[in-house]
Amino acid sequence: MDREAFLKLLVAQISNQDPMQPMQGTEFVSQLSQFAMVEQAIQQSSRLSDLSTQMSGLANNNATDLVGKRVTMRGKTMAFDGVTATKAAVSLGGPASKVTAEIIDSNGKVVRTLELGPHGAGALPVTWDGKDGSGNPATKGTYTMKVTATDANGAPVATTQDVTGTVTKISFEKGYPELTLDSGASGPISDLVGVEAPAPKP
Repeated sequence: MDREAFLKLLVAQISNQDPMQPMQGTEFVSQLSQFAMVEQAIQQSSRLSDLSTQMSGLANNNATDLVGKRVTMRGKTMAFDGVTATKAAVSLGGPASKVTAEIIDSNGKVVRTLELGPHGAGALPVTWDGKDGSGNPATKGTYTMKVTATDANGAPVATTQDVTGTVTKISFEKGYPELTLDSGASGPISDLVGVEAPAPKP
């Protein structure tokens, strides 16, 4: 309720009060005080909203500084140039007796299955030589790596996957900065794990 609506309600209240039992002046003062508190709260909320918008704009401006930089972020997508072996990083939440990585093409077909054997908790580097299950070179394109791990009892072990690449685009269409890498991977800036320092100029 804004000030005008409140004053109309207050006038109507005064005009229609029982003349035999009129309201005390202190009651009107109390109502005015309550309205003043509500109005202040509304103004503060509006100012906080403006401040949040300004801070969001500053954050978006800072995010654009990532374009052209090499970063690591959570993701499962990897780009294969048709020649060079592709590397990815996986982190295991606990020791695993069996770790398997499936390389999946853009059509959802499993191109290669890599048996990585047992591994302790922590980082696990994965390298795909770019060949399919028959030993033939895979076509150039974007692939997805799906890693599954189980412990000695056959229970699943939690895994997280990282992808590294150069930021080529920052999008704000979803209301927050979303990074796109040259590897084809994309994700919100909250998935960012690390940023590499630029190579020194000769």
